[in-house]
Amino acid sequence: MFEGGGGVLAAGLDTTPMALYDEIVKETAGFERILGVAVRHLGTGEEASFNGGELFPTASVFKVPVIVELYRQVEAGRLGLDDRMVLKEAEKVPGSGILKELSEGLEVTVRDLSRLMMILSDNTATDMIVERVGKDNVNATMRRLGLRKTAVVADCRDMLFDLVGANDLPDEEKTLALYLQLSKGVGAKKGSWSLGTERNDVTTPLEMNRLLGLMVDGKAAGRASCDSILATMEKCQTGEYRVPKYLPAEGVRMQRKTGSLPGIRNDVGVITVLATGERYCISCFTKGAVDVFAAEEAIARVSRSVYRYFTGGG
Repeated sequence: MFEGGGGVLAAGLDTTPMALYDEIVKETAGFERILGVAVRHLGTGEEASFNGGELFPTASVFKVPVIVELYRQVEAGRLGLDDRMVLKEAEKVPGSGILKELSEGLEVTVRDLSRLMMILSDNTATDMIVERVGKDNVNATMRRLGLRKTAVVADCRDMLFDLVGANDLPDEEKTLALYLQLSKGVGAKKGSWSLGTERNDVTTPLEMNRLLGLMVDGKAAGRASCDSILATMEKCQTGEYRVPKYLPAEGVRMQRKTGSLPGIRNDVGVITVLATGERYCISCFTKGAVDVFAAEEAIARVSRSVYRYFTGGG
């Protein structure tokens, strides 16, 4: 292992062990304390990280551990992907997604809820799944998989109501209508815990990269389940100005999940270089960013540098 600044790198087969780390760190100027990155080539094992062991709020990236637990419960026969759930008005959650705009009484399969959760980052679909699988079960699975710091303690409703200063209300009072009313009177959303690492959903770049690698290896759940999860992640429609921004759309396969809250821009995923079949995991997190557009650009530039490093591009 090689230490350098805020990062750490395992050389793998590379003869210039600091090169990958250098490619990452050159793009971190101005973000040294609020950006975390982990990268691992799934063929050679070469990896590097910058603040890779530091805790970051996951925002919607917590949906990756949730879908892993969902599929493990399907494998165990505790629920089925074709099970149907009925949308209730009280279950509608603010923020991203489409279900909050649809009619009460809509029947949706668990499979489609999981797709909405990962593709559109639908918060209502997410919380319906979280309620079904249980946060404690998600955390127990993460421990079994070796993720010691990753935690899911809040759902989307919890986070969003914290942002508008209403985290102490009982869940039944945290309605969509109330959120819309409260959010009008809130300027810069700061929250009491939803943007930090205490009492919040958290992970580290290295741990999220580990989970992604386990999914590729078919070890986070069964082989077919992992393949299904990754196939859903390939359809991600969020965060196009982060990891994907400078990558050649026709030259790579991207299986990703993003997360966004004030000051937070996250993007994690598996990148496959189609010309060679090479695959690597990349996990990028930010916290406390004053300029989230600059944070997205930093992630995009890190992603470009990593891609060029692994492909030999200029």
